[in-house]
Amino acid sequence: MPEDNAPAIINPPIVNMAIRVLLIFIFIFNVAAGLYIPIIAIYITQHIVGATVTVLGFSVAIYAIIKSIFQLPIARKLDSSKGETDDFKVLMIGIIMAIFYSVGFMFINTVFDFYVLQIFTGIADACTMAAYYAIFSHHIDKDSQGFEWSLFSIGGLTISAAIGGILGGYIASEYGFNVVFILAASFNVIAAILLVLLFPYVKNFRQERYLKKLKIGW
Repeated sequence: MPEDNAPAIINPPIVNMAIRVLLIFIFIFNVAAGLYIPIIAIYITQHIVGATVTVLGFSVAIYAIIKSIFQLPIARKLDSSKGETDDFKVLMIGIIMAIFYSVGFMFINTVFDFYVLQIFTGIADACTMAAYYAIFSHHIDKDSQGFEWSLFSIGGLTISAAIGGILGGYIASEYGFNVVFILAASFNVIAAILLVLLFPYVKNFRQERYLKKLKIGW
């Protein structure tokens, strides 16, 4: 018979399927970004006439400003809509834009083109993250908030960036920058396809809210 003061066995939290899909999605999404982020400065200065370190600094500021301007209104709009259909649509729009952004580097020739591309990705990331946070928050398991947000942080942001950075640097040096951009776009295509697995859970969530409302009405 175990002693009263024996430590209790802690079972690992069970992560629901919607959160699993979202975690895999953000992992793939950030691996794609990690492929080119560490090498983009080298690519831009080598392939665009007039591109300097100052240009790169301005490009980061442009991205940050555009993302900040768009993400809050998008998030407020999504919060005001019932259910998650709008969230899902905006998330899909964001990842599709990310696909075009990844290959967009292959077609820019001037500093102005680069700035436009940064504006484009600022809007894309605003859509993606505003919608992602909304859906993730809705489906997170009770009493596992810290654990599942930590999975998001470690797997979706940290490990994914490390893997992307290693792969991007190696592939760029061995096969060229264009291969990196095409591979990043391919990862984003996979992430977009993965969202199809999330859609049934989006519909179920909305149905539960609707049925709960009917029950209260009765």
